[in-house]
Amino acid sequence: MGSPAWHVRVDGAGLVLGSGFLVAADTVLTCAHVVEDLTDATVWFPGAPGLGEVPARVARRGPWAGGRTDPGDVALLTLDRPVSVPPIAFAGPEGVGEDREPPRLVAYGFPEGYAREGAQTELRTTSAGQLIHDEWQQAEYWKGYGQEPSHGFSGAAAMRAADGAVVGMVASYDPVVRNARIIPARILARYVPALAALVPTPGCSPEEKRGLLELVERAGPLPVPVERLLAAATGPLGPALPPAPPRDLWQGVWHLVTETTPGRGRVPLAELALRVADLMDDEELRRAFRAWAREHRERHQGARHALPHDDEPRHEAAPFAPHDRARTRPAAPAPDDPPPWAPILVEVRRSGADGGTVIAEVSVYRGGDRLLVSQRRLTAARLRGWVLDRIDEAYEEIVDGRPLIAFALPRSWLNKDVDQWTRRRGKEPPLGCSSPVVVLDHDRRSKGRQQFALKRVWEELDLQDGSPLHRVACATPQGAAQLSVLLQDVRGAVGFARPPTASRERSLYGAALDAPAPIVLWPRNGCPPGGPCAGACSGSGFLDRIAERISRLPPAELPDVVFRLRKEAFLHEGPEPHWAAQLSLVWEDPRRFPEVRPLRHSPVG
Repeated sequence: MGSPAWHVRVDGAGLVLGSGFLVAADTVLTCAHVVEDLTDATVWFPGAPGLGEVPARVARRGPWAGGRTDPGDVALLTLDRPVSVPPIAFAGPEGVGEDREPPRLVAYGFPEGYAREGAQTELRTTSAGQLIHDEWQQAEYWKGYGQEPSHGFSGAAAMRAADGAVVGMVASYDPVVRNARIIPARILARYVPALAALVPTPGCSPEEKRGLLELVERAGPLPVPVERLLAAATGPLGPALPPAPPRDLWQGVWHLVTETTPGRGRVPLAELALRVADLMDDEELRRAFRAWAREHRERHQGARHALPHDDEPRHEAAPFAPHDRARTRPAAPAPDDPPPWAPILVEVRRSGADGGTVIAEVSVYRGGDRLLVSQRRLTAARLRGWVLDRIDEAYEEIVDGRPLIAFALPRSWLNKDVDQWTRRRGKEPPLGCSSPVVVLDHDRRSKGRQQFALKRVWEELDLQDGSPLHRVACATPQGAAQLSVLLQDVRGAVGFARPPTASRERSLYGAALDAPAPIVLWPRNGCPPGGPCAGACSGSGFLDRIAERISRLPPAELPDVVFRLRKEAFLHEGPEPHWAAQLSLVWEDPRRFPEVRPLRHSPVG
C-alpha cells in the first residue's frame, strides 16, 4: 500500500498548529483545540507538495469548551478550492473483533523538529470497543518506543497500517503515562453530521443517512427532549440510552444508527422518525419523515411483513399454544378465501391532566407488528378531525390486505357513533361507509385473563361456518353477574335490543364484555331504555334482521358484513330510517391486535 496523500499539516498565525486529514475534496477534519480561536487557517499536504499552501476557514466546531477532557474536540475546515487528492476511507464499526489483537495504527503528525516534513508514530487501542466517557478510545505505543504522539499529532488520522482505513482521530497525549486518546469515527460523526455518510454503519446505508440528515436539519429544535423520543422508539427492552442526554436531534439519531441493529418486530430508527414526524407542524416535512421511516423499515423488514391469512395464527407475533410456536410458517390461504385484515387501531383514553382532554394514538398492524402513526394529547373537540387525518396517514403504511379500522374506546364511550365520523357531513361519506369499522373495549385490552379467554374463544369460532346470535332482549330477566356467566359458554355474537345509555343496560353490556364476548352488536337507536317493552319493538326487530344476515357467515367476516350493511343504510331512501343506520359492532380478536403498549404520554404529565 502506497503512502496516502490525504494527511495535512494545519498552520495558523505563522505557527504549525497540528495535523488533520482530508475527508472530502474541499474539507479537512482536525481538533477544535488545534484551531482554537482562529477563523482562518492554512493547510499543507506533505504527500502532495505540489498543491502548495491551501487557505481554509473554520466552518464548524464541536462543543469543546477548552478543557483537556471536554468532549466535542472536533473542527471542520473548508478549503478555498477543492484538491485532487483522494480523501480518507473510514473503517467499519470498531475495525477489530473482540477475540483478536487490536490492529497496528499509524498516525502522521508534525512534532517539534519535524514540522516541515512530519513524522509517524505507531499506536494500538487498549480495547476493541470500550470508550472513556463515551468519547475516546485509549491508545498506547505499538512497540513502547519510537516517536511519541506529542504536540503536533493532534488532529491526525489514526490509520490501520494493514489497509489504510481510518478508525478515528488523535485528540490528545499524556507524556507522563504515555497514553494517547483517539476519537473514534462514529463519535466524530456525532459532532460533524456531514461525516455520517462516510462512516460505515451496517443498519443504515449512506443514502438513507443523507436523506435523514437533510430532514433533521429542516426540523430544527424539537418541543420535547430528544431522550424521551429515544426511550419511546427503543422500548423498555431496547438498547441503553446515551450516558448523557443528546444535545440535539441529530445526536439522538446517530446514537440509534450506531448502537442499534434493525431486528424482527422493531426498527428503532424508523420508530424515532415517526415520532419526530408527529411533532412537525409543516405537513410536507411530516410526510417526508414518515416516508423515510416507511422506506427504512421496508429495507430491513419488507419480506417479513407479509401477513398470514386470517384463519392462521401469527406464529411470529403474539404467542399462542406451544404447538403453534413450533410451526415455522402458516399454510397458504385457499384461492377463494378473502384477503387478510390490515388493522388500523385508534386508541382513545381520557387524560387525567384535564377533564376536557383525551390521549389518542393511531397505529397500523403489519405482520403482527404494531407501527406507530401518531400520538397526541388533545381536546375532545379536536379528536374527530385529528383521528380522521391520522387514519389517512395510516393507509400509507398498509402493504396488502383489507383495511379494518378499530376504535379502542373507554367502556363508557362504546356507544359513540365513530362509524359516522366525517370531516364534512353531507359532502363526503362517513368513515363506516369507506372501510369496515369496529369498536374494542379499551378496558379489557389490558387484562391478561380476558385476552387469554378471547383467544381461546376465537380458536373455536374459527372452526364455525356461521355466527349464531345470542339475543339479550329488552326484558331480559338476568342480572349482570348471571348474564356474564351465561355468556361464557356462548360461541357466537351477542345482540342487544337496547343501547347502553341507562344504568341497567350499561351493567349488562359490562357483563357481556367481561364474560368475555368477542362479538357484540346493538342499535344505537334501539328500544328506548327505562320503560316496559312487550317484545315487538325496534330493538327486537333489529335482532331479527341482524340474526338473519350473520347466521350463515363465519365470525371472522362480520366486520365486512356490517360494512356492507352501513353502505346499504347510507344509500337507503325510504320514509323510515334503515334498520341498520345506527349499528354498532364490538369485534375483538386479540390475534389481530397483539402487543398492547401503554400510551406514551402520562395521563397527568
